[in-house]
Amino acid sequence: MTMFPSPPVPSSHESEPSRFTGFQPGRFGKVLLGAAVVVVLGLGVWEVVDTVTDDDLEFSYAARSGDDFADQQLLIRNGRGVPVAPILRFTALNGDGDTLPGVTVTTVCGSDRGSLVVLPHGSSDVLIFGGPLADQVADVEVTVDDAPAVDFPSVDSAVEITAFDDEGLSTTGYSRISGVKVTNTNGLPVTVRLVYIVWTDPETGTAQQAETVTPVGDLITVPADGSVTVPMTGPADAANAAAVAGDRAAGVEACYSAAAGG
Repeated sequence: MTMFPSPPVPSSHESEPSRFTGFQPGRFGKVLLGAAVVVVLGLGVWEVVDTVTDDDLEFSYAARSGDDFADQQLLIRNGRGVPVAPILRFTALNGDGDTLPGVTVTTVCGSDRGSLVVLPHGSSDVLIFGGPLADQVADVEVTVDDAPAVDFPSVDSAVEITAFDDEGLSTTGYSRISGVKVTNTNGLPVTVRLVYIVWTDPETGTAQQAETVTPVGDLITVPADGSVTVPMTGPADAANAAAVAGDRAAGVEACYSAAAGG
């Protein structure tokens, strides 16, 4: 089973720290659509072949991820043996494989702008669709613009996130969050970016997606076998206050990153 030390984002219903221990893919297939293009349909995996930047990245897209993890997840397998920070472009497709005009595709952790570190065995991101036809997205087409190697430790575990309130007690994303404790159980220091995500309240049978994504602080170094506490301030604090007032599903997630800026 392939390991994903940087885990798929838990669903908005999950409030306890968690680790992702692996992903069992569905049926496999392979489609070559050009130098650096891969189509990801359902839970199948299409390998990127003969790209000009990297020929060892594979993708799995899950529109619905069940109760344990967030919907619209892109799992990225990295066969290069070193951490990379890809810059990906996405094209939204309907159920017939046709491009959906006017639909934008962005990400929670920044795999579309080189902000997400993909570890040697893989990492994940969450896609966000916008535009009038966003509810018709069934598949995505992924173009690898670049995938440079980055200086990042090849760690085995994800960091753990614990949100706490003004009294220092553990809390969930539905409540006031005063700060976030980030715990690193690896024997090497890591750098992460924290994001505060407010999730949509989808209709039955439709995917839940990130409605807003607000950075919590900047690039954060978490020492080996240690922890760091990050306060909720500025835009993140305001987003949390608005979410609590609206009884919205929300929470803080961590993304491995080596980028100096957003």
